[in-house]
Amino acid sequence: MAEPLTQSELSTFSRCEVRHDIRYNKLLVPFDTHPALLMGTGYHAGLEHQSVDAAITAMREDSPTWSKWEGSVAAVREATVAAMVGGALDNWILWPDIHELGFSVPLRNPSTNRASRKHSLQGVIDGVWNRTHPNFPGEVVLGEWKTAAQVSREYMTRLEIDFQVSTYMWAASQHFGVPVRKMVYRIAKKPTIRQKKTEELGEYIERLTQDYLDRPEFYFFEVLVERTDEQLSDWAAQAWATHLRVSEIRTGRAIPIRSTQSCVNRGRCPYFDLCVGAVTKDSFKVLDQRHTELKENNNEPTS
Repeated sequence: MAEPLTQSELSTFSRCEVRHDIRYNKLLVPFDTHPALLMGTGYHAGLEHQSVDAAITAMREDSPTWSKWEGSVAAVREATVAAMVGGALDNWILWPDIHELGFSVPLRNPSTNRASRKHSLQGVIDGVWNRTHPNFPGEVVLGEWKTAAQVSREYMTRLEIDFQVSTYMWAASQHFGVPVRKMVYRIAKKPTIRQKKTEELGEYIERLTQDYLDRPEFYFFEVLVERTDEQLSDWAAQAWATHLRVSEIRTGRAIPIRSTQSCVNRGRCPYFDLCVGAVTKDSFKVLDQRHTELKENNNEPTS
């Protein structure tokens, strides 16, 4: 049976093969969930269920707090996600008819069209308008929800070549059996205001929530991203080559190459201390599966 290969795994592999080997072959992860991942979990849950309460519940289930200090930090995180979800639901009225679409499709050799016996492409797409988007009647249109600290011109331009966008369009084309070439890409910017020294937590939460409602043009961005047949053909060739390299390393026919430029780029790598010998693998927990983000049945969409 083919093993899952996900966008998250492909992205990790592109950053650093050693990081990928530690995470997906040795199955080591930090004991504590990174705050950015925790907030992302809450934000996506809130949009999936169209509920601020669902966002808070998801965050608490993923990271229980133990001390008074941790509780106060968690309260600020929860308030931030609540403000982002509440603002997003107030700002965007049009939402897809399918949320959190789980997919599992064959990963194919672009030269022969034969399916890989090693891997299948699996994942979860944030949203899908299954021929229901009023601006694109008869088309399958994807939705992707992101949070970001900054949204620059470079950020938006990068979407034209973003690997994840191409991954999901290619997978959705296989899943629905029709060309999928459009994605509504929505970004919520993280807050720039902070709690004042003289401000009570409740006052800050109220001010933060109102700021998202008062300045939607500052916090929320939407762009339609499209792909051509040629772009998706290029993606398929890249994905196939990556899949071959992943298989070689996993079976011991090749050794992973370390990319030291990724150690502190875009945040400190969670395995940096392990690589430099400051800690041992005992400082990490061992997962019982490679892909914790996949649904139990990845062939059935959640609507």
